[in-house]
Amino acid sequence: MTDSQAVPCHNPQVVCRRLADGEAVLLRLDTGMYHGLNRTGAAVWDLVDGERNAGEIARALEPLLEEPSEPLERVVDSFLTSLGERALVAFAPRS
Repeated sequence: MTDSQAVPCHNPQVVCRRLADGEAVLLRLDTGMYHGLNRTGAAVWDLVDGERNAGEIARALEPLLEEPSEPLERVVDSFLTSLGERALVAFAPRS
């Protein structure tokens, strides 16, 4: 779980390519590792802008989803934590 005020930002060594079905593939240029994102993960990736924390990203994502099965903020926070563990995003304190 991330600090609730921490703001995720993309690792500059990661490139994203969108697929026709709304999914995406991330490539870490420094390791050559690929990471697949489903449509929801790709939407979260698009909302990571270095300005919003997990809660704000969850609120922006909410209108794009039908009915999440779990509290959306918890799902987004867990997903962002996973991206951080793989060094696809980094977290900075809110300025």
